[in-house]
Amino acid sequence: MKTLQQKLKAKGINVGVDGQFGPKTKAAVIAFQRANGLTADGVVGPKTWAKLNAAAPKPPAAAPSTPTLKQGAKGQSVKNLQTRLRAHGHNVSVDGQFGPATRNAVLAFQRAKGLGADGVVGPQTWAKLNAAPSANNNPTPSGSKKVAGYVNGKARTITVSPIGNGKFLRSDAAVKFNAMKAAAARAGVTLHVNSGFRTMAEQRYLYNLYKAGKGNLAARPGYSNHQGGLSADINAPGGYSGKVYNWLKANAHKYGFKNDVGGEPWHWTFKG
Repeated sequence: MKTLQQKLKAKGINVGVDGQFGPKTKAAVIAFQRANGLTADGVVGPKTWAKLNAAAPKPPAAAPSTPTLKQGAKGQSVKNLQTRLRAHGHNVSVDGQFGPATRNAVLAFQRAKGLGADGVVGPQTWAKLNAAPSANNNPTPSGSKKVAGYVNGKARTITVSPIGNGKFLRSDAAVKFNAMKAAAARAGVTLHVNSGFRTMAEQRYLYNLYKAGKGNLAARPGYSNHQGGLSADINAPGGYSGKVYNWLKANAHKYGFKNDVGGEPWHWTFKG
């Protein structure tokens, strides 16, 4: 009898657990039967026992907290924000601190989604963040600009974005590079870029040095992957035996980068 009363209580029916099937227990059984579409006769038969023994439905998962957030905020809600920003392709740490880097990522996201870019995460920004990312999502980071690039000798306008040290890569490559740079930093490796996107004048200067025997190998102007915003020369002390090269060798492919010039451990090109 106590088992029956305990199961009734577990189902939310108010009844004492005293081992006695008195009027209160019968009333509790009838209430349970009514609530579950059974014949309400107060008799605990097979159908009533089946309902009593059925697992309670799981409560719905709580929706993630979406309060209005701005720079200076801290805590789990900021982590939720940072997680959603990363899902949309923005390079930001999930540390629960709404600092300048997170604000810049929010601004870039808001611009990409046609929202008012104020760095404040309100209902409209949360709605866009919680929507499924586009399959071809390549957000344009803050600080991007349109430039004259060259691919296989042909001029074209491309958008480049910052990757640190005043250098740029084509925006899709920059997103991946910055994610790779952040991962390297977590592993204690610094990816310092010496050269990224190059203008025609910069490539011509380096090519002339190479032809004069005074510089490293350089492609003909208009034919360098640097001019397409795809290649980065990364400071690699120790060359092929150094810490930077070995980390890149093990991890760069995850971000679409390949060391594609023999004898140049510093040269990495985005292959997508």
